[in-house]
Amino acid sequence: MPKAFIMIDIVPGQEASVESAVRRLAGVKMAFQVTGSVDMIAFVDAEPYAEFAMILSSIRHLPGVRDTDSHLVLEAQ
Repeated sequence: MPKAFIMIDIVPGQEASVESAVRRLAGVKMAFQVTGSVDMIAFVDAEPYAEFAMILSSIRHLPGVRDTDSHLVLEAQ
C-alpha cells in the first residue's frame, strides 16, 4: 500500500487555498503548512499505486502549487 510524504512548494499568498484543496483529496490523511524549504507537507495513504499517482497529479495541478517532491515510505516486512 503506497504511503508517502509529499513536500509542496506554493506560490506566496496561496497557502490557505492550497491547504484546503489538498485536505479535501481522498487519500490525503494529513496536510500541514510548515517552515523550511517547502511550504506544506501532506501524508498520503492510497491503494493501489495508480490511485497514489492520481492524488499526486491532482496536487501538482492545483492552482498555486509550484512544485512537489514525493518521499515514499519504506515499510519493514
